[in-house]
Amino acid sequence: MTGIDKRVQRSKDAIKQTCLDLLFHKPFDQITISEIVRIANYNRGTFYANFETKEDLLEEIIQDVLDEMVHQIRHPYKSDIKVNLNEMPTEDITLFSYFKNNAKLYKMLLSDHIRVDFRYRMAKAIEELFIMEYVYELDEGAHVDPKWLYIFRAHGIAGFIIRWIEEGFKESPQYMSEQIVELMLVSTKTFYVKK
Repeated sequence: MTGIDKRVQRSKDAIKQTCLDLLFHKPFDQITISEIVRIANYNRGTFYANFETKEDLLEEIIQDVLDEMVHQIRHPYKSDIKVNLNEMPTEDITLFSYFKNNAKLYKMLLSDHIRVDFRYRMAKAIEELFIMEYVYELDEGAHVDPKWLYIFRAHGIAGFIIRWIEEGFKESPQYMSEQIVELMLVSTKTFYVKK
């Protein structure tokens, strides 16, 4: 990477971080490009050299966060070809520690400070990962369309994570890792209706 490339990356990162810092204090709609560049100590020209609009800046921030989340999901099996959930060491699952370590960021992204439905974006990113990278081994005679299995699991996992964040991380990351594996394994054939 050349010196110019590093400078460009540095200015881009500084603008993104400044926007993120501002988002912790006020809604996206109340943040201006002028405010971002003033605090980041750059000019509007630098902003427009990196982003077309304020919305493009927010989109890049969100994509960076989702990319890191997907990286954390991949962590326990990054060098495996076949994964047996019964044998997966839950201590290898870094996803829940990652969320807890970035609690402030995720609470803000799930708040009304951004106009984007971040809940849906999280679920969609997990769904795309599952569809692109996973091939589930289904029981013989199973009639489920794998596409819907991936969607069902991805959105369920996203809801599981979001509720944990919203409830203030009451359970430990290790407990949540154990629960996610159990939920991926559990199968219920009957249920009772409460009277």
